[in-house]
Amino acid sequence: MTDKTDHIRKLNDLARTQPAIVNAIWVVTPGVKALLASDPEADGALPEESAERTATLRHAVATFNDFPQANDPYREHDFGSFELFGGKLFWKIEYYHPDRDTLAPERANIELCRRVVTIMLAEEY
Repeated sequence: MTDKTDHIRKLNDLARTQPAIVNAIWVVTPGVKALLASDPEADGALPEESAERTATLRHAVATFNDFPQANDPYREHDFGSFELFGGKLFWKIEYYHPDRDTLAPERANIELCRRVVTIMLAEEY
């Protein structure tokens, strides 16, 4: 493992635990929004009663630590799979240019890369 890989892994872990530090954002898909709302017909707005579920989801992603070689071949901690609220969820980190209009030119540089953590239901992948 290289120092660069180690650095990318640390930045990705921060994107999951303290996203503001590395200019990361979290995005949830419509299926996850519905799961958080406990309403399969949710239209994207999170009702007040889902705050506890949202906190549980944030905690699950932030504390995720199951990185087998098959799911993390480059050792960058950029993908995870877990079960929550009766559903199978994935999270994936993508790397974008700061303007988010193209891919990042350098994943190891937080000035040239914005991480987007997308959380989705497995069937939305």
